[in-house]
Amino acid sequence: EARPIQIAPRDWPVQRISGLPPAMVNPDAAALARIRAEAARVADIRRQDRAADGFADPLLWPCEGRISGVFGSQRILNGEPRAPHLGIDIAVPTGTPVRAALGGRVALAADLYFNGLTVILDHGHAVTTTYSHLSAFRAEEGAEVAQGEVLALSGATGRVTGPHLDFRLHWFDRAADPLPLLGGA
Repeated sequence: EARPIQIAPRDWPVQRISGLPPAMVNPDAAALARIRAEAARVADIRRQDRAADGFADPLLWPCEGRISGVFGSQRILNGEPRAPHLGIDIAVPTGTPVRAALGGRVALAADLYFNGLTVILDHGHAVTTTYSHLSAFRAEEGAEVAQGEVLALSGATGRVTGPHLDFRLHWFDRAADPLPLLGGA
């Protein structure tokens, strides 16, 4: 199946975030080693091309709330420029149920330095969704989950200024803005 798409230029907003603990902006050597190991594990998960078709369903909102951060926004953390944001932030109270946007396998359920408690779902053919800054897991690594099933509860773990869900969509190592696929463009 072929679907033509129109690529259009975008203006990327700048988001200034202050008040973060210094270790969350400029980690020490031990934290950097941890961050590199976690990034390697996530990269390995995103390289997997599993024969499954969960990716083919329409994307569902993982939770309902105000969009507080958008894909592609430049982040200035405690006055220091950092990489663009590769997901959308959905502001919700701690403990809000977070649901699988697509059916798939829990490829990761771990506490990551920057992302806090994080779940990555593998939906097949290297399509993954990521759910970060959670307060609790409700699905275990390796489990198969149905679309709409509760995976976790939202929270404020990792590098955050308040409770929210950071939701991301990837194909292999390519980040994609999930908002247009959620009907929010």
